[in-house]
Amino acid sequence: MFVLSVLEDDVRVLPSDLTKAPLDAVTDVLQSRFLDKVIPDLGLVITVYDVTSIEGGFVYPNDGAAYFKTVFRLVIFRPFLGEVLVGKLKSSSRAGLTISLDFFDDVFVPEHALQDPSFYNEEEKLWVWRFDGNEMFMDLGEQVRVQVTSVKFHPVPSPAQLAAATGDDKLLGTAAKPYAPLEVIASMTRDGLGLLCWWTAAAEPEAEEE
Repeated sequence: MFVLSVLEDDVRVLPSDLTKAPLDAVTDVLQSRFLDKVIPDLGLVITVYDVTSIEGGFVYPNDGAAYFKTVFRLVIFRPFLGEVLVGKLKSSSRAGLTISLDFFDDVFVPEHALQDPSFYNEEEKLWVWRFDGNEMFMDLGEQVRVQVTSVKFHPVPSPAQLAAATGDDKLLGTAAKPYAPLEVIASMTRDGLGLLCWWTAAAEPEAEEE
C-alpha cells in the first residue's frame, strides 16, 4: 500500500525562512509542495520521510531566496494489483460503490465487480447482495474489504478540454463530479470480500461449534 520513492529537486527557500536550519527550511518547503498531492505515475504523497542530501544554498541576484539541490524520500500511497484494502462505504449509486480509506476517498467498485447476484435498491439508494435467501444491504458507513484490480492516473483537464466536454464530463471539477487525479478500481467478487460484518457473522457459528 505504501512505498518509499526517492526524488531530487531544486528547493527554493524564501528569505524569511533563511533563519531556520537548512534541513528544517527545506523540509517545510517539501511538505508544503508535496503533502496530499498526487504525483503522476507515482501516487499520493503521505509525508516526507527524510532528506538524504542538501547541497548549494545559492542566492541569485534580484531574488533573495536560496536554492538547495535536494535528494529526499517520500512516503507514497500506491496499492499494488491484487492488494486487499479495508475502508468504509462512502457512497452508493447505480454505477457502483465508493470506498473511503480516511486519507483517500477515490476507491471505486463498479457494479459488475460486486457480489453476484447483486441489485440496486432504488428506494433505499443502496446495493443489495442476495445470498442464501437473504437480502444483504450494503449500508453506508459500514467497513468493507475490497481487492485492487487497477490503479489509474488522470491528467488535469485543460480549459479547452473542459470547454469541449459533453454529457457528464461538463461537470468535471464540480461538486457533482469532483476531479480525481488518482483512482483505485477494486472488486468484491471473491469470498471474504465485501462488508466485514457479513463474514464476522458467518464465522461466529463455526467458533461456537468448536
